[in-house]
Amino acid sequence: MKNIKLLTLCALLSFFWSASQVPLDHIKFKQMYRLKNNKEIYVPLGNVAFADAIFSFREGEPKALKKYTNPKAALGEPDYKKYLDQSYVSIGCKGELIVAFTDNGFIDIEGHDLYFFEIGPSVEAFEVAISSDAKEWINIGSVEGGASQIDIASALEKEEEKKIYYYVKIKDLASFCSGPTAGADIDAVGTIGAVLKLNVKAHLLFDTDSHNLKNHALDKLNDFIDIIKKIPKAQIVIAGHTDSDASSRYNHNLGLNRAREVEKFLKSKLNPLGAYRFRSESYGEQKPVAPNDTPTNKQKNRRVEIIVLPHESFYKAP
Repeated sequence: MKNIKLLTLCALLSFFWSASQVPLDHIKFKQMYRLKNNKEIYVPLGNVAFADAIFSFREGEPKALKKYTNPKAALGEPDYKKYLDQSYVSIGCKGELIVAFTDNGFIDIEGHDLYFFEIGPSVEAFEVAISSDAKEWINIGSVEGGASQIDIASALEKEEEKKIYYYVKIKDLASFCSGPTAGADIDAVGTIGAVLKLNVKAHLLFDTDSHNLKNHALDKLNDFIDIIKKIPKAQIVIAGHTDSDASSRYNHNLGLNRAREVEKFLKSKLNPLGAYRFRSESYGEQKPVAPNDTPTNKQKNRRVEIIVLPHESFYKAP
């Protein structure tokens, strides 16, 4: 089992074509899913562990028919029923699709890390790359559509083994370029070594320039606790983020104090229920998810992120 200690948290870019995050009251962990070859796989984080947003999509040449080129069809859990039912996206010959994970990330664990629900009558190969920030990419290798799985370990340097990744790039390798669904046909992208990511806007928890939790903030955090306690052993990292108003030192301290307040509350509720280790940290204004140029964007940047890294035992099939 690889070391899954978290080194850094990478903020997601604010530009997405779509998002389909699982509502908190619909989260179902420890689910089984069927691949193209009828093999069933165990997904520890269940319906959370699938791509949530389209970062970019470039159709290949020749293109698939337009009705099969909706990139949003690759998001969420697999829902393919039959060929030509439009429940998937065909990316075209040498096309490229980048999906993002917003309510989770993924790490390197023992065995296969990513599963691709590539469907249709043809076995179409594609190349896979991963990234923590959609800027620097790590080429993982190629996947035959019929296999639909890949282990990221062999492509990672030692320092990369400890990162959380949020983006997967799929590039068709032109193994089958004819017909109405040219290129790889992607129904879903799922992660086995998924980690849970919970976000909450700071104004829901704190008053302006304050790090004291509001009374109604406890309801929001209690919702998170109901989810976290389904993972009975984990490392929990709480990160405070701010806008760029005030000095960088002030923003760092504000973010850290807010993270510590959230940690204090989570500890009081979770420690009697399981084995949890906590760490608070602050990025201040360093990792914005939007430009700090309008009140609305500044509000997006003022946030608290909670990352839950399950113990390795959580990933083992029952």
